[in-house]
Amino acid sequence: MKNYFITGGEGFVGRHFVQHLVQRGHLVVGGVRNRARKLSFEKQFGKALVCDVSDAISVARAIASVKPEVVVHLASTSQPAFANQEPLTAYQSIVSGWANVLDGVRRAVPRAKVLLISAADVYGNACTPERPATEDTPVQPCDTFGSLKAAAESIAQTFYLNYHLDITTIRPFCLLGPGLPEQFFFGALARRFCEWDMSSHGNTCGLADIEYRRDVTHVADFIDALERLTDSGRPNCTYNICSGRHHSVREIAHALARAANLDLSFTADNGGDPGPIRCLWGDASRLSQQTGWKPSRSLDQAAGDLIASCKTQMQPAPAH
Repeated sequence: MKNYFITGGEGFVGRHFVQHLVQRGHLVVGGVRNRARKLSFEKQFGKALVCDVSDAISVARAIASVKPEVVVHLASTSQPAFANQEPLTAYQSIVSGWANVLDGVRRAVPRAKVLLISAADVYGNACTPERPATEDTPVQPCDTFGSLKAAAESIAQTFYLNYHLDITTIRPFCLLGPGLPEQFFFGALARRFCEWDMSSHGNTCGLADIEYRRDVTHVADFIDALERLTDSGRPNCTYNICSGRHHSVREIAHALARAANLDLSFTADNGGDPGPIRCLWGDASRLSQQTGWKPSRSLDQAAGDLIASCKTQMQPAPAH
């Protein structure tokens, strides 16, 4: 049993990870953004602390209060479109957030294991359909979000070199699964399909950049990898978490439509924004070789679980 502090505990990945850890008997304290989220979190999972990662004092107090053995930093802007629109806020959330968490660890629990969640967006357009990104692929971000994540990674390197913290950096690719919020492209698409009315919309759906390609991992497989890395992740080491396969936006949309029992065809239009990266897929050999991890869930299962959760959320609340 370990003592965890999870920033962003109320987020998409955070909720899955916290639930996973609690079920296994670990002690978990979630860092959440405000009091309303604190109350909601505590009803489901247990103790939470209000912790704004852009506020160094707030972060330091939280970490000193918990004195965790493991810190998993999930809280930050995770939507490239928002980072492009609000770069200063995104900088405070991503870059300052990483620095604040690491400094809080340095001061209070310098021997704690720290997992920092970056993003595959740091690779930019380094991938081709024939060549995936490995952890040794030079980063070449092509938007604000990827650039900020790359800057945060350089700060982590500094804290490792200067203060000898036990830091592992994780680069997830595209995550799919139950509870994916509508702020994300495929979360919004799932909601759209759950509300689809053939009589009004027909059987043709327009999507932006439908031939862009993404490496999709079920969020449950990602959670399994996170847990393994809390035990086996090496200091100052970076790990891709990905399926090692790529699918076009069209193929992912088809999987979501099938799960929603829709027979749709897709055409290119401006119905969304997958972003500037045309092809993004990875090689997770380092993770597999060091921990034995392999993804066990298919694209269809991820799409089905997302659609099922979306339908559940759309059901009216029972009358009292």
